[in-house]
Amino acid sequence: MNCIGNLLAVMSCLSFLVAVPMIAYHAIMYDKARPDFAAFYSAGAFVLITLIMSLKLIYNHFTHWYMPDVQKYVVRILWMVPIYATQSWLSLRFHNARIYIDTLRDLYEAYVIQSFLYFLMELLGGEDALVQILQEKDSHYGIHLGIFKYFIPPWEMGFEFMANCKYGVLQYVVAKSVASVATATMEPIGFFSEGEFSWKRGYFYLSFIINLSQMWALYCLVKFYHATHDNLANPVNWKPLGKFLCIKGVVFFTWWQGVAIAVLKSYDLIGDIGLWYANDVANGLQDYLICVEMFCFAIAHSFTFTHEEYIPGRAESGNFAQVGAGDLTSGEGDVSLDYIEFRPPVIRTLNTPMGFRDAFWSSTVPNETINDIRRFRNGATDQDLNDSSEIGMLRNVSMQHAESV
Repeated sequence: MNCIGNLLAVMSCLSFLVAVPMIAYHAIMYDKARPDFAAFYSAGAFVLITLIMSLKLIYNHFTHWYMPDVQKYVVRILWMVPIYATQSWLSLRFHNARIYIDTLRDLYEAYVIQSFLYFLMELLGGEDALVQILQEKDSHYGIHLGIFKYFIPPWEMGFEFMANCKYGVLQYVVAKSVASVATATMEPIGFFSEGEFSWKRGYFYLSFIINLSQMWALYCLVKFYHATHDNLANPVNWKPLGKFLCIKGVVFFTWWQGVAIAVLKSYDLIGDIGLWYANDVANGLQDYLICVEMFCFAIAHSFTFTHEEYIPGRAESGNFAQVGAGDLTSGEGDVSLDYIEFRPPVIRTLNTPMGFRDAFWSSTVPNETINDIRRFRNGATDQDLNDSSEIGMLRNVSMQHAESV
């Protein structure tokens, strides 16, 4: 592992040494004829380093696959940065095909939001353990804020709260998938017209529906995090705030950045450059900035989603919250019964890491996503859904204890 890490570090340095002269050369040679070449190659330098950093981090997880039920979601989240960077770079180079490339990127965004929610649930012991945790929460967590409280009744803490959060995220995955197919269908016939807000164009309807769907998915994710962040930090500190900010940073920041660029273009502050029209310049600026920003997020991921958290020995010594002596004893000096009865969530942990190939495939195939989409097809409050969860509760908990260390 040390040899691979050193090799990647050397490759990173060599990449910068090769990329910088190449960027300078092309900026001089093609400044007048192709001013986009300088942006393309400079963005490529950031993308190359981002790929090296992200792939190294993903490889470390694959070779330390001790918590498969948790780490499969971590790896899916980590793929977001190299996918965003690569697709933005391709959109910058092949801007005529940008709409198809960015559609795939947006589709993976929905998948990441869903994976992050499932990741938090697994850290809390799985669906059944989570229901028990939520049942002990105060009812105010189920009350909606803002305009939502006038249209949506409060969610009962427990299964209903969990199911609605899951359903809210899964609907975004389905909506994004349908929107991707619709975009690819309407664009060739000239009905989509990206950036044109006209009721005669498909872009107006799709953007409106997707924005509502994304807003609801993120609202459900924030609501879930607000209700469970204490459990994610104590007694085992999984450092949830940093992970949550990384996800929100990529999704929210890039989206509002695109809105700001669109506003600048609408006021003619972004115009034609060379062979590029104003629309192409605005889209290219967004793609270039994403290439640079993903380099920063790759650095952030190396600290917030490190593989060391899931190594059994280090996880036990480094993740447990500090407990003072006064927290362990009662007034008479006896050990507190509350401390004895409380146990951290049971997470399936392997004695030896899973093989690279098995780890790769377990993180690639989203079986749980497909199963939950089928499971929630009748809505989040379906009685059969609740009954099936209660029937499988004892079986799942016993399996978790049997397979854990």
